Amino acid sequence: MVPTIRPWSLGTAIALASEVGCALVVLCSTAEQAAQATLECAALGGDVLVSYVSPDHDGTLPLLTAEHPENEIVPSCHVDIARKRNVGLLLARLCAWDTIMFLDDDIRDLTPGVVSVAAALTAHCQAVGFKIGYYPDNSVVCHAHRLAGGDQDVFPGGGALLVDAIRADVLFPPIYNEDWLFLFAAAQRRSFAVAGTLSQVPYQPFARPRRAASEEFGDVIAEGLYRLLHEGGDVTDATRDYWREALRRRSWLIDHIADRLLLRQEDAPTTGYALMSLSAARKRLAGITELACLSYVYAWQADLEIWRDKLAGLPVLADLAGAAEYLELPALDRCLKQ
Repeated sequence: MVPTIRPWSLGTAIALASEVGCALVVLCSTAEQAAQATLECAALGGDVLVSYVSPDHDGTLPLLTAEHPENEIVPSCHVDIARKRNVGLLLARLCAWDTIMFLDDDIRDLTPGVVSVAAALTAHCQAVGFKIGYYPDNSVVCHAHRLAGGDQDVFPGGGALLVDAIRADVLFPPIYNEDWLFLFAAAQRRSFAVAGTLSQVPYQPFARPRRAASEEFGDVIAEGLYRLLHEGGDVTDATRDYWREALRRRSWLIDHIADRLLLRQEDAPTTGYALMSLSAARKRLAGITELACLSYVYAWQADLEIWRDKLAGLPVLADLAGAAEYLELPALDRCLKQ
């Protein structure tokens, strides 16, 4: 399952699907992207679905989290990838697939052997992921933390993620760190494994300070929920007081990173851009309240119940083309004509 807006970057996924001998699903954002992706995949034998998931596609249900006030500030890119991954989950259920792999188009170093080993682990775990070591898959604030000399870990997320499609009954909410929330239940049940370390195409995390601002709410929610797990708590422990303290800690962290960056004596341009990104994140953080965090978690939990009801009502078609038609995804010939 490859959610993409860069159809020219599918080479790795196409080669991997061919070598593994599995179906390939490419979900674009526009008809134009899907048309180009179709041409890219033309030589691949076996089951291939190339389509696009437009913003008004209703196959993944109207979500309460999508109506949350904070969602007005969430950039379309975070909503877009969550929507595509949810469509991927529905396709897997309709096709009666045992295991699916979400793969971003910028992930590198995957081999058929590594995929096979990871897929075997889904017999024991709900999800199996990889750490992205280079270029580290972190938020902008976390990249600034690393730049300032902090010990910054990498969470294995949705960039390369194998899922037991039969047991997967959760969804990707429309927020930055949507994969963290998707994996929350598996992590809570200790049913999430890490199969190794991969790399991704490098990028400049500080190139656009607004990127840090766009990630801030998702960082607060995800970091806050996983802190609860580390403390042995549950979602029910994420009270208003808990989120008030989480916001205070986050504010201290950003200020602390900025203070450490100011002590750097080298690479002034990079430091300057990092500080601007932290400033954008800090400004965005100032507008987030404990009530916003609390209400988002309530909306997310409600969405999970709605999602599970939808999964329970899906037929088993065992046919990729039929599954795409059921979800009203545009067909290949239509993409090519447009």
